[in-house]
Amino acid sequence: MGHSQGTLIALLAQALLMDKGQRCADTLILVDSPYSVLPKVTPKDHDTLATLIGIVSAVTQTPHAQPPLSALRDIKTYGGRSGPRWSPTQGSRPDKIGNHTVFPERDNRGKVYVYFCPDDTTVALDDVQGIGTYGVPDATPDGRPAMTALQSLGFYQRLWTKRQRDGEPVLVGKSPQPEFIRAPGEHRYPGASMLIGVASQAPIAKGQERLINAEALTPPHAPQMFGGEAIQGSPTTAGLDKPDEVAKSIALGKDAATFLWIRMPAEYDAPNTTQQEALARFNGLTEDPEDHTRAVRKGAARTRTSSFHEREETPREARARMERDQREWGANSYHSAILRSPENQRWVTAMDIAIGQAHCLDDPRMREVLVAIADWKMDKTLFDQVGRLPGWSRLSAEAQLLVRASHLYYDKGTFPPSDLVSLTPPSLLAGNSKKGGAL
Repeated sequence: MGHSQGTLIALLAQALLMDKGQRCADTLILVDSPYSVLPKVTPKDHDTLATLIGIVSAVTQTPHAQPPLSALRDIKTYGGRSGPRWSPTQGSRPDKIGNHTVFPERDNRGKVYVYFCPDDTTVALDDVQGIGTYGVPDATPDGRPAMTALQSLGFYQRLWTKRQRDGEPVLVGKSPQPEFIRAPGEHRYPGASMLIGVASQAPIAKGQERLINAEALTPPHAPQMFGGEAIQGSPTTAGLDKPDEVAKSIALGKDAATFLWIRMPAEYDAPNTTQQEALARFNGLTEDPEDHTRAVRKGAARTRTSSFHEREETPREARARMERDQREWGANSYHSAILRSPENQRWVTAMDIAIGQAHCLDDPRMREVLVAIADWKMDKTLFDQVGRLPGWSRLSAEAQLLVRASHLYYDKGTFPPSDLVSLTPPSLLAGNSKKGGAL
């Protein structure tokens, strides 16, 4: 399951696996993807539609048949993946009010799903037009079959939106059918802002449809699209998000970052204390740079012979202010709305994913090392810690070399050698013959 740019990595990984003659993932779920199949916005000399069709075919053409679903009924081996009321043909689970609901079981191996949201403003940019906002059309504007070709290959779409139609939510998991991505009366642009839309987004034509062919769910799910909002939005207006820690750090790191000025205590007053002395004394109170100020200035005169000093707020104070000051909050782009509510995963993703084959997460030592290397941004200290984990020796030599190369790239800027990371694009990247080309 990949999100945003992670969907590009997930697709590229399948192409790399194919070139090595190795198995692809059993199921791919691509959420809010910036990938586009429209010739107007795809890179020159890249056939992204043919690339997508090729990668989807690789994932779906020969689903792995082992273990059979019946093996998941063995109480000795199912390990929590199924339950006493489950069978290869149907399962039972409590619904949202506690009643048991019987649902048809299906084998999801050999499938690719796209979860897209026409409210997503992040991949709606005019020069992106990602399938994460607009879905995959039946055909591209130049007439090439797109969804028409993909639907027979085990490729499925699900529409997620905060909009309501006829006063009701647009359910995820209805019977497969064409669905409006802009119904009559709805805004022309994702995000419902005409000003922003005209400036930067691709419009959605009134009455435009996408084939929503993913399997029906029992029961269908009313999507929860407002998870994590500080001020909840509505079907027609965006909610407000507090900045997360990454956004706060980016904001504070800008040259034009604005810090509030705070009056300093009387012991820092001029003329007994200069600005430089006040700055040094204040920052000398702690070694933590989060509690240091960048600048001190002279304030208004307190008397004819003295005046006070003001300092810029510290990064820690600025972060706290951003957390409570609504002027620092931003409109939700709904780029992560599908993932921000666990209910969406519980009622939809859980029905679409393939389970039961990988044993690595059942092994505490392998689980520990896989989680440790999932974030490739390792400095020397972290890399040394990973190398001492019990599961490290169980990784293949190639995997160990790749982890080490990723560490060196992050820590030293040394790009991995070509025998480890090829500069020649995988063969499934259609129309791309240049080294280092993009997906």
